[in-house]
Amino acid sequence: MRDIRVLFPTDGPVPPNMMIGRRADVEQVSAALVAGTNIVLAGPRRTGKTSVAEAALAGARRAGLYTASVDLFRRRDAGDLAEAIAEAVIANRSALKRLLARARGAAGTALDAATLTASAHARAELGEAVDLAFRPGLAARDPDRALAQALELPQRIASADGVRVAVFLDEFQDVASPARPFGDPDRLTKRMRAVFQRSSSVSFLFAGSIEHLMRDLFGPNERALSQFGSFRALSPITEHAWRAGLTSRFRQADKPIDSDAVDLLVGLGDGHPRSTMLVSRETLTAALAGGRDRVAEPEVRVGFDLALTSDRLRHEQALEQIRLTKHAQTVAMRLARGRKPYPGLAPSAAQRALRALELAGLIDSPARGVWRVTDPLLRRFLAELPGTA
Repeated sequence: MRDIRVLFPTDGPVPPNMMIGRRADVEQVSAALVAGTNIVLAGPRRTGKTSVAEAALAGARRAGLYTASVDLFRRRDAGDLAEAIAEAVIANRSALKRLLARARGAAGTALDAATLTASAHARAELGEAVDLAFRPGLAARDPDRALAQALELPQRIASADGVRVAVFLDEFQDVASPARPFGDPDRLTKRMRAVFQRSSSVSFLFAGSIEHLMRDLFGPNERALSQFGSFRALSPITEHAWRAGLTSRFRQADKPIDSDAVDLLVGLGDGHPRSTMLVSRETLTAALAGGRDRVAEPEVRVGFDLALTSDRLRHEQALEQIRLTKHAQTVAMRLARGRKPYPGLAPSAAQRALRALELAGLIDSPARGVWRVTDPLLRRFLAELPGTA
C-alpha cells in the first residue's frame, strides 16, 4: 500500500501526477506563460493555486523555458526577497546551481578559488545580482538596491541564454501588506512595473490568497501594476473528477470505497481540496483501524470527525484571530450556520467584520453579496460553537 500522506496530501503543493482535476487549468496557464502572457491567479488559501502554478511551471520547463519560483510569504524583507529571486533564477544554469550548492555547503568559510572564479564570470555576464545568491546577507546592506538588481536578473539571463523565463511570485498580495515587509508598496510596485515592462523575454505568474487585494493591485488604473496580468480563476474540481480520483486513491491503498461512501466524502469536502484530502486520509485511517475490506459510509463519518479533531488547533488559532475584530465572531458563526451577516449590526460594523475575515483568508464571496466560510471543516467548527449569533 502506498503511503497515506502521498495518496492524500494536505500540507503543501500537490505534485502534478497526484492532482485531481485541474488539468485544463495547468495546461492553459502553462501555455500562456510559454506564449509570453502574464497571469494572475487569485483565490482562497489551500484551494490549489500553488499546485496549479507549480505544475504549470513544470510544463513551461518541458517546453524549454527557464523557471523561477519565490513565495513572498516566506520572505522576511526586501533583502531576503532579493536573494531568493537571484538564487531561483541562476539555478537554471546547472553549473551555477552546482556552484551555489557548494557555496551553501561552505557557509561561514571562504569560498574556494573555483567558486570565486565562476561567480566572477557570472557576475561579469549577468550583473551584480549574482552575488546576492552566492553571498547571503549581502542584500541587507542596501535592500532596495539589491531587490532592484534581482528583479532585473530574469531578463538578463533570458537575453544571455536566448531562453524565455517564467517567474512565479506566490502570495504576491504581501507586497501590499500593512506591515510593509518589502518597503513602501506604491514605490515597490512602480519599480516592479518599470522593470517588468522592460523584461520582454520574461513571463510572470502572480498568485495570491486574498482576491480583493490582488484585484486592487492589478485592477485600478491608478495602480502601478494595473492590467499587467490577465486574471484566471481556477476551475472548480467537478464532482465527477473527485469521485474518480478518490476512488482510484482508495483502490491504490487496497481499500476499495463504496460508491455511496465516496459520494458522502465528496459532499463533506464541499470541493475544498485540502479538506477533501484530509477527510479522505482520516477515512482511510479509520478503515485500516477497523480492519475493513472496503470503505463504507460509517468510515467516512468517522473520518470527518477525525479530520475535525486533527484540525482543532488550527481552528482554535483561527478563532483567536477572528476575535481580534469586534463582531467578527458573530458574523463568522452566522455565515457558518448559513445565516445572513447583517441583522442587528450596524452596516459599517458588519462590513468591517467581513473585511477582517476576508483579509484573514477565512471567508470568500463566490457571488455578489454572498459570503461563505471557505473551509468546510472550519465552517463546522464555527457552526458548533456554543451561543447564538
